[in-house]
Amino acid sequence: MKFSAIAVFAAVVSTANGFATHQPVALTRGVARKASSLQMSTATETTNLAALATAANEARGLAMDSIAAAHSGHMGLPLGCGEIGASLYGSQMSYYAKDPTWINRDRFILSAGHGSMFLYSWLNLAGFDLSIDELKQFRQHHSQTPGHPEFPNSEHPEFP
Repeated sequence: MKFSAIAVFAAVVSTANGFATHQPVALTRGVARKASSLQMSTATETTNLAALATAANEARGLAMDSIAAAHSGHMGLPLGCGEIGASLYGSQMSYYAKDPTWINRDRFILSAGHGSMFLYSWLNLAGFDLSIDELKQFRQHHSQTPGHPEFPNSEHPEFP
């Protein structure tokens, strides 16, 4: 049985040409798997993971400072979800910070008003027009960073 599976695999691989649209397949324990799932961690991946971890900590710091300055707000979401924001804004989402209404952008909609500082910190770190000075004005009257934002009253289109 093992010989026949290996023979079939070898036949499939040997007939593949350079213009094939399918991905290479590797045989492990009699199960075909895509070769991309078998890749080893590289130095670049390790560097990217370290950069994302640093970004998550930066976002946490921005959230803590802003909430402390406002003497009001909730730290749970910004502190607990730092890695989620780092992954989304650092490697998963497509966006153009200079044009926040770009039609082809990925949208991250946060409907938890208590955790709005999570989104504010990531908008700042991602390069959107939300300065550190605005983050310092978190939950202040006429600021770009209200505690419970709503779309018509915010310059950021991702707020519901």
